[in-house]
Amino acid sequence: MARRHVVLVAEDDALVRELINSVLLREGYSVLLASDGVEALELSRGYSGDIHLLLSDVIMPRMNGVNLAANIRAERPATRSLLMSGELGTEITRPSREVDFLRKPFVPEELRRKLREILDPAPD
Repeated sequence: MARRHVVLVAEDDALVRELINSVLLREGYSVLLASDGVEALELSRGYSGDIHLLLSDVIMPRMNGVNLAANIRAERPATRSLLMSGELGTEITRPSREVDFLRKPFVPEELRRKLREILDPAPD
């Protein structure tokens, strides 16, 4: 089932980034890949279409995921953010309306479920 949602992925670990890319492509998402926050922000600025979700690691070189999400939100207010981390003490403990959180490590089904929850919300 093609979702036609665009997901911007910012992850500095190449293996994790490729695993996420593979899962998202199988689910029908369009994916923009970046190896850190600065690259993700540049991709966002150069992409003319809608970006429905930023999926970002919290701890990355050059720009962390929290700062990246704030920058993306300032430039693309409709873009939701899903931050992920395996480091204790770095996560967003209370997701806000703008930012959700996924703890690493996760299995592909957890990622799929979280994306559906964010991008395909149940009707009220």
